[in-house]
This record gives sequence, structure tokens and C-alpha cells, in this order.
Amino acid sequence: MAETEVKSNSCADDLEKHVMKVFKEATKDCEDKEVKEIFDMIRNYDDLNKYAISVFNSMANDKFIEVARELFKPRSESESESAAVLPDVAIYTVVIWACISAGKIMAAHKVYHHMIANGVAPTSCTYIILINTLATNSSSDINFVGYAKKYFLEMLDKGMMPISSSYMAVFKAIARQEPVEKAREFLEQIQTKGFSPKLDVPHFEVAYMEEAMNALKMSDVLINATTDKKLQKLYREWSTTRKPLRDEFLKMYKALKADDNDDQAMELYRRAWDTNIIPEVVLHTGVIEDCLKAGNTECALKAYRTMLATGVAPNSYTYTVLIKGLTADPHFIEDAKKCLLEMMDKGLRPNAATYTAVIEGFARQEDKEAEEEGKQLVEVMMGKGLEPNVKAMMEVLKGRPKGVIRRVISIVLSKLKG
Repeated sequence: MAETEVKSNSCADDLEKHVMKVFKEATKDCEDKEVKEIFDMIRNYDDLNKYAISVFNSMANDKFIEVARELFKPRSESESESAAVLPDVAIYTVVIWACISAGKIMAAHKVYHHMIANGVAPTSCTYIILINTLATNSSSDINFVGYAKKYFLEMLDKGMMPISSSYMAVFKAIARQEPVEKAREFLEQIQTKGFSPKLDVPHFEVAYMEEAMNALKMSDVLINATTDKKLQKLYREWSTTRKPLRDEFLKMYKALKADDNDDQAMELYRRAWDTNIIPEVVLHTGVIEDCLKAGNTECALKAYRTMLATGVAPNSYTYTVLIKGLTADPHFIEDAKKCLLEMMDKGLRPNAATYTAVIEGFARQEDKEAEEEGKQLVEVMMGKGLEPNVKAMMEVLKGRPKGVIRRVISIVLSKLKG
């Protein structure tokens, strides 16, 4: 019994010595001072094991739990618990993780190449860490997106299944760095190799590839275009999780249905269904709405013009949000009028709340010239085939000062009676 225990302890000691030898090999070329300080604190196997446990916990918090368990599965040379030490691939991956955590992407990639040169095969976890890191940092080095694609395909070739975050990270990197043709080529490659994303992850169908890539790029553009911390946080959420945009999508869909814009609602739904991508009109409208909520009307108008410049067509809900928001600021009533008429020229019919808001904007100025401009607007609206519904307008105006209601209705009735 004692002899068996001695042999077991001897085996464990030998394995631990091997592990430390691998660790020294993996870190011997480290030149970065910050990373080297981390490695210098690991003097023995216990130190390395403690650091590995902290890395495992970080991976678990990042939802890598299953692949992390695979990575840290003890080597199988012995049934004894005393021989349950870190496998070589876990040591290299921990070193890669340490470099990445310190922001040293090139150093991490160098360790990976060193690992391959020494005949140590990466696990799913190793690949995922590298793919996600290279893809999300592709703006700092044009070669990173190529490596991220390469390792994604290698995973599939080895029968490993990339996780959703890796799939999204690579496509975002392609959207930022490469033309749509490259995205189509990559999509065909991964589909040929049997990869299908989960149902809650965008599919990037070939027919809508350009639209999908534009939506991905837009999140980055929005983050860089504002100094408002709340808006930046919102746009980061849009680029990393689907829920905020999905909520915006549902709000738009329900609003279109409520206004009997069934064709627009179904078109919105169809595009989302076909592509599993939230249509760009939702994102742009969300930006406009957020600017208005933040009290930045000029920003909302700029976002609307950007939307038009990028070829995204506003729908009735977009115009409703924009026009009502513009009328809240008396300095933008002319812009609200212009957008209302643009909306009608595109064959979209404003609801009572929308055109009432514009007419009310003129009425609130308590100015004869503004009142006349309101009457001219009603006349133009009628010439375009829309006769204001006084009963519906009265519902919208409930709670307003009596003087405002009287002036609004007077503006409308002056043209209806004529």
C-alpha cells in the first residue's frame, strides 16, 4: 500500500515538473514587461495551478464553461487524484489568455504558433479565445481578420463547433475590413463545412449580405459619432446583443399595425424573417428616437439625413417619431413641415397624431403669419389627398390648453369649409 502511494506521488511529481517545463517553454520568448511580471510571479506548480483556476473562472463568467472544462480536463496518465495535473494545451492557452488580458495580441498569437511548433494541438477553447480576440481587434491590424477566418475554418475541419460569439465576431470583422464578396465567400465555406448558426443568431443569407454588413458597420459608426456616454453604451449593446434592437423592432412593428400600415409591417417582418437580421430602418429610427429623448433635436435631424444618404428608406413609423419629435422644439417646426410633406410625397399617410403635431406647432406660435402658414399646410395636404380628420384631431388634442385647441381647429376648419 505504502509502495503504491510512493509511486503515485512520484508520478505526480514528475508530471508537475513536466508542466513547469512546458510553462517555461511557452513563456521563454516573452519580451513584454507587463506580461513578464505576471509570469515571474508563477514560481512553482501550485502558483500555476492557482492562476489556471482564476483563468478558468474568467472563462466561465464569459460563458465559455463547456469548452473551458474540456480545456482543463486533467491529463489521463493515471487514475490517481494526485496525478490530476494540467495538460500541455491548457498551459499554452493560459499563457495566451494572460497575453490577451494584458492587451498583447501579437504576443498571444506568437505563443499560439510556438504551441503548434511544439506539437501541442489546440482545443475548442484555444481556438475560440484566439478567434474572438483577433476578430474584435481587427481594426488594429488588417491581418487579424484573415487569421480569425483561418482558425474558424480549422475548427470546422477538425470537427469542432465554433460558438455563436465567434461566428458574430468574425462577421463583424469582415464587415469592418473586407468587401461583401469576401463575406459571401466565407459564408459559403462555413456552410460547406456544415456550420449552421443557432436560431437566435443572424444567418447573413447571401441575398441580404450587404444589408447585414451595413447594419454591423453602423453600430461602430454610431459609437464613434457621439460623445454622449449613454448613447455610446446603448450602441455597444446593439452591437453585442440582439435584445435592444429586437425590442425596437417589435415597437415599430406594433406601431405600424396600429396605424393600419399592414403592408409596411409585413415587409418589415418578412425581411427580419428572411435574414434573421434586424432591418437597418429599425436601427436608424432607434438612433433618431434616442437623440430626441436626449433633447438633441439637431442630432435627430442629422441622423435622419444620414439615413437617407446611406440609402435606407424611412417608413411611416420613422416619420412619425421624427416629425413629432421635431415639433416639440419650436425652432424646428419648418423641418417638421418639410418632413411631413416628404412623407406624403413618398405615398406614406401620416396618422392624426403626426399631422396634428405639425399644425399645433404653428398654432402655438400665436402669430398671424404662423397661422397662415398652418392653413397653407392644410391646403397642400388636402391637395395631396389627405383631408384632416377633425374628430381624430380632437382626441389627440385632449388635455391641451383651450386656446391652443381652438387655434388648431380654426386653422383646419378654415380650409375644410372652403
